[in-house]
Amino acid sequence: YLFSQVEDIPEFSMSAFELQHVKTGSDHLHLARDDKNNVFSVSLRTTPMNSTGVAHVLEHVALCGSHKFPVRDPFFKMLDRSMATFMNAMTGADYTVYPFSTQNEKDFQNLLSVYLDAVFYPRLQKLDFLQEGWRLEHEINTDPDSPIVFKGVVFNEMKGVMADPSYLYGTSMQSKLLPDHTYGVCSGGNPANIPQLTWEELKDFHAGHYHPSNARFITYGDLPLENHLKFINEKVMINFDKIDPGTEVPLQSRWNNSRSATIQCAPDDMAANQEKQTTYSKSFILPEVSDIFESFTAAMICNLLIDGPASPFYKTLIESGMGSDYSPMTGYHSHQKEAVFSIGLQGINQDDASKLDQIIRDTFVETAKNGFSSERIDAMLHRLELQHKHQSSQFGLGLTFNLMPIWQHGTDPIQALKVDSIVKQFRQHLKTDDQFLQKKCTEYFLTNTHHLNLTMTPDPEYKASLEKREKAQLESMLDNLSHEDKTKVYEQAYSSLSVVALQKDANLIPGMPPYYVFRQYNRYETPVITCVQPTNGVTYFNAVLPVNGLRGDLMPYLPLFCEVFTQMGTHTTDYVTFSQREDLVTGGLSASATSSCFYGDSMTSETSVRLSSHCLDRNVSSMFDLWGELFREVNMNDTTRLQTLIRQRAQELANSVSFSGHLFAMKSAARPLAPSAGYSEQFGGLTQVNFMKQIADSDDIDDIIMKLNEIALYVLRNNKDAVSRFALHATPHAMSEATTSLTKFVENIQLSDVVGKKLNGTTLKVPFQSQTGYFFFKYLFSINLLFSIPNRTFHDLPLPVNFTSMCIATNTPYSHADNPALRLLARLITTKFLHKQIREKGGAYGGGAKHGDDGIFRFYSYRDPNNWKTIQAFKDGVKWALNGDFDQENIDEAKLAIFQSIDSPVSPCNRGLNIFNSGLYDVTIQQHRDRLLDVAKDELVDVA
Repeated sequence: YLFSQVEDIPEFSMSAFELQHVKTGSDHLHLARDDKNNVFSVSLRTTPMNSTGVAHVLEHVALCGSHKFPVRDPFFKMLDRSMATFMNAMTGADYTVYPFSTQNEKDFQNLLSVYLDAVFYPRLQKLDFLQEGWRLEHEINTDPDSPIVFKGVVFNEMKGVMADPSYLYGTSMQSKLLPDHTYGVCSGGNPANIPQLTWEELKDFHAGHYHPSNARFITYGDLPLENHLKFINEKVMINFDKIDPGTEVPLQSRWNNSRSATIQCAPDDMAANQEKQTTYSKSFILPEVSDIFESFTAAMICNLLIDGPASPFYKTLIESGMGSDYSPMTGYHSHQKEAVFSIGLQGINQDDASKLDQIIRDTFVETAKNGFSSERIDAMLHRLELQHKHQSSQFGLGLTFNLMPIWQHGTDPIQALKVDSIVKQFRQHLKTDDQFLQKKCTEYFLTNTHHLNLTMTPDPEYKASLEKREKAQLESMLDNLSHEDKTKVYEQAYSSLSVVALQKDANLIPGMPPYYVFRQYNRYETPVITCVQPTNGVTYFNAVLPVNGLRGDLMPYLPLFCEVFTQMGTHTTDYVTFSQREDLVTGGLSASATSSCFYGDSMTSETSVRLSSHCLDRNVSSMFDLWGELFREVNMNDTTRLQTLIRQRAQELANSVSFSGHLFAMKSAARPLAPSAGYSEQFGGLTQVNFMKQIADSDDIDDIIMKLNEIALYVLRNNKDAVSRFALHATPHAMSEATTSLTKFVENIQLSDVVGKKLNGTTLKVPFQSQTGYFFFKYLFSINLLFSIPNRTFHDLPLPVNFTSMCIATNTPYSHADNPALRLLARLITTKFLHKQIREKGGAYGGGAKHGDDGIFRFYSYRDPNNWKTIQAFKDGVKWALNGDFDQENIDEAKLAIFQSIDSPVSPCNRGLNIFNSGLYDVTIQQHRDRLLDVAKDELVDVA
């Protein structure tokens, strides 16, 4: 290797090294930082020229076994043999990336070995291609008389993905705006085109794209660079010579005039207004992402145009009431060679598209003339500073994902990390040219003839037409099959089942022995209410406001209250001004409605409003001033503002169903089994989706305002039956000021001094400083189940795939002696039984089981062509466990997998929150950990 650059990046307390491999020309970026959560990523520029999904299918098949590890699905097996904090693989429009992260050095080497072999030396067997990509197979694969249908993991996955109107709109926008090369096709694969892909084409694509000369490597963390380079060189590089992969993406030829297009989608049955389901947007091609400063400037302008109620497009589009929310893909996108900006609305009348187009044009003209206020620019730059100081538990992974797409298109990755110098340059341009942003607006939008006007309208026959097209395609293929060919279809399915059933030696895969899991729980010895941590100059605030006593008729409105609470402004500050103040001094104020199970009793729950915010240390007092003003005088009476926020929330919930259907299914099935599960479904399940649809379509806004004001009065003023609790995370030198500001805030909202609490007829006096929340669950009482729901429910949704769930109440919450065994059992059933039945045999994208701290055992499947067949697989999974068809090695692997999440890195801002949020003492956590490590086979059979 030869070094290209070596730089210190003080913004991130990091050193960056860019190198190139001499023999192959492969690039390597190493980010050295004092962080034990080390990251590896290898990305390939993959540029398919059709929509067969070849790059996507290859990503799947590459992980189905390699020359060094000839084991079926080594990737999934590593999930149980590793302590990885992240493992995945992803296909983008012009890249495929294989990343992982782990805190253990031996585990890093194991994963690196598996990943490198999978990428550069995969077996690419035909049966794996047929399973992961597509195949013809009998509907009942053991019955040669049942109809022949299309099957395949990617085929079914993309049927589900393309049924999402947001994805359909986004991929159509990209393909029509950038039609000349790889962006003109669907890299994930269009279900109509996937059956055209052959095994030979898949192997050819790998040979042309999965080569070190077409690869970029990123390593991050505290492990030595030399070891990484030596390992990669010996395992991969020495076996390849430099080639020209020919995968460079050319610039899109520019249009002289704008273009327009119209596409169709299925009607959305969950839309609040069935008459307003059209989407319209204007999308612009912007400069190349390789120009760092130009990209920064474009991103800043695009964010200033759309972010927050003070932005031009929020005022002219969102507040117009013409649509329900911004159109999908609204915003600045830099994951292509040339950046893209899109702006529009969804949920409009079809006849309003031309009117909307004119409003967008006028807004660009107005902005190019008047620019942006200095306060908004300062707020945006402040947000950027805060984002860079905020330390997440996956900081390195985030850097990797941000750098990888732009690096492959010529961006200097090290210079892109020097945010301070980029901001300094930006400020200098603003200082020397007061028309700088106006000129850029004119260049990017007013004189830019390369833009697309895209309309999407609902077609009642859309779903039927897709089914008809798939049927015709299938019949055409079957017509060309001889009797002998059809016999082979059955024999091929039998061969696939045999391969799936065959247990290859998993010991060929490197693994971590169970003694690498430490028995001692990693405690953070700090008090709950004030937690001194290395937060990098940022102060974090959390609050829990219990609302168990809130009237039942108000509970469905609680999530809406939380959504609008910080966005309505106050009686003295309108919502636009309040939003600007918020952006200038914080990273945002947020509220959410939650219901948590008591760790010792499934039938006892705490329903609460949770508040959170963070700010630079210098702005702590200002942050609490904002919270104080909201508590004292939040304004819920602005009808127009409230209707805007209701439309947005209803649209966002409706859009989320197709992507997160398995979560909605689990919530629906679990709803009658515990109070916390019931409230969680009411707050975030299909009940809430339908509820928001109803009130978004309601004409009685006054009734909604009255209920929100009642909630505000209860939560912020009259709730004397529960102790609110507060937490601070800050550096040692900032904690004193933060505590003083918090105390002042509590005093001003009349929650400090003394908090009265009735207990057994007496009043318990609790000074503010002692409200650590250690005992808050003790004062709650068990709630009788109020949800009368049948135990079998079918939600009819306009989707071509299913999401199924079966939930069982075990009544074994976190501290119950059997909870660890059930948690382990869920993992065993997932990896050793359900993965084969649901994904490999059934063709679903995924499925599994999990046991929650609320004492509910949940089964689920994701983007599944089956339903009752899958539910039977859930039941068979329990029978499998009862038979004890697993050994000690399986148990040890399951333990290792569970401790991946238990021992995952905790960011400084979240340390010590176990007691604060859940009342969990360290001793209870340690007891649970000990039980989990000690679970034996007979216990697993017993809990089954």
